[in-house]
Amino acid sequence: MLLAAFMLASIGGRYSWPVVPALIAAAGLFLLSGARIAADQSTRALDITVMILLALIGLQLLPLPSPMLNAVSPASPGVQDAYVLAPLGLWRPVSIHPAATRAGFTLALMAALVFWASREAFSHGGSRTAARLLAGLGFACALVSLAQRATAPRTILWKWEVPDPRAVPFGPFVDRNQLATWLVLVICMVGGYLAMHVRAHMSERLRQGTHATLVALSDAPALTALVCLGAMLLTLAATLSRSGFIALVAASVVGTSLARRDHVRSAWIGAAAAAALIGAAAWMNVEGLAERVVSSVSAAESETVGRLVIWRETLGIIRRFPLLGTGVGTFADAMFVYQKTSRQVLFNHAHNEYLQVATEGGAVIAVAIGAGLVMLTRTARGRLAADDGAHRFVRIGACAALAAVAVQSLWETGLRAPANLLLAAILAGLAVADRESASEIVRA
Repeated sequence: MLLAAFMLASIGGRYSWPVVPALIAAAGLFLLSGARIAADQSTRALDITVMILLALIGLQLLPLPSPMLNAVSPASPGVQDAYVLAPLGLWRPVSIHPAATRAGFTLALMAALVFWASREAFSHGGSRTAARLLAGLGFACALVSLAQRATAPRTILWKWEVPDPRAVPFGPFVDRNQLATWLVLVICMVGGYLAMHVRAHMSERLRQGTHATLVALSDAPALTALVCLGAMLLTLAATLSRSGFIALVAASVVGTSLARRDHVRSAWIGAAAAAALIGAAAWMNVEGLAERVVSSVSAAESETVGRLVIWRETLGIIRRFPLLGTGVGTFADAMFVYQKTSRQVLFNHAHNEYLQVATEGGAVIAVAIGAGLVMLTRTARGRLAADDGAHRFVRIGACAALAAVAVQSLWETGLRAPANLLLAAILAGLAVADRESASEIVRA
């Protein structure tokens, strides 16, 4: 959690200087945790897939002879020649920008180490402490973000100016949608902790019903978490992030569905929770929300650089690099060459995580990531099925958070921010960790 806080404070991990110390810290946490890779049969396939994915990214950096490169990625040499001042040698990598791919490999390795370390740590307990730390961190981030937005809206944390006039910085993030991603992840985790807290106290006192729930929420830890949750929800509404709002609604539906054994009834509960979120967001910022919704469906001049245009341009790159892609982290470099739309705005992100993965990794890496997500989902469902105590709710919070980001990724690339990627890796580790000891569940 401290590593995630460090990446958040370093402008969301946008710049390269925090990467090396963060990687060293992630490696240290992995070694200290004693995590074993592919040792557990239930997560062995997932671990192997993660290692294969890292190897595939490394393959994009491996120099290949010209005949082999032309066979697997015939468009790469032309783009590489467009960037260099001197001709390259006969052996070239698949990546059109190796330095960017090395940075991408570093972030992927860091996320994998954090995932394995978190999974091992949460198997021995600690989800309650982690949720409380995240709640406090989320509260601080919410207050700082609101203050920065109100006093210096064109800066990041009052210090760094944003040169792009189209950018909408918010708090420690250059993009408000990335802040929305981070907030949704934390909100789901804190919500799961509150549900665990209530369930544990009701079970301990052998009480049920609304009165018992209110009593459980009236103690100091629960009230503190509620205040933090309210501040984060207010900040999320202030971002006016449509994708973040949709992600939160998706999290409410997934979370309530997983929390109830009766799936038909849970669907109605999820729909009611989604409606409540819609009403709360509209009440907090009805004019701004309406303006954002109208702008998303209007045919204004800015639509020439809207998502449909970006996606169409992205598909053109995917057709040129179908097998191994352009190289992880090279989307902006590829678009600089192939973008056909007016160059007044350079498309540095696909605004769709799945399309960007297909662009940078090709079919091979896209299939590996898809297989990893399927295995992660299957393992998490198996862990949930085996959980009967209060701890299952904090695991449900982690699963709902990951599902929410998966939905948001249809419109945004929030996981491209290292702070969000590491936090998602931590929650993924919690989602598939072994069940905690009963003693901690009682103390929740």
